[in-house]
Amino acid sequence: MDRFLEFVGNHPFLWTLFVGILIAWVIFEVRDRAKGYLVIGNMDFTRLLNSGQAMLIDLRPTADYDRGHIRGARHLTPTQVDPDAKDLQRYKEQPVLLYCQAGMNSGEVAARLIKAGYAKVYSLKGGIAAWLAEQLPVEKGKNR
Repeated sequence: MDRFLEFVGNHPFLWTLFVGILIAWVIFEVRDRAKGYLVIGNMDFTRLLNSGQAMLIDLRPTADYDRGHIRGARHLTPTQVDPDAKDLQRYKEQPVLLYCQAGMNSGEVAARLIKAGYAKVYSLKGGIAAWLAEQLPVEKGKNR
């Protein structure tokens, strides 16, 4: 313990920097867990998708969806996602998988679904850009 206190006394800048980073990390983790939905990578996203019980929603503009989307994805713009719609209500207790172009817009929709009482909402980390970067399959055309 004496050596620890000696280190802190001899290196106040390093100690302050360490404590600051630790506090920032804790705040980030608490805030991330409090939002209610999970941001998951391609592997976990694929696992949930392959379960056959998930609703998959592509939140990009129509033209982007038509150029290529994850197989089985339903196309809805963020403003079209209505948590009270009958076709979405069926998935209130099942996984709802969301993705957009880069993973930014899907978080807003995920938060809205969580607030409406959906139990399992997931957002694809990095969006379809991350999906394509790993050369995962997409299908083209109108499949709405």
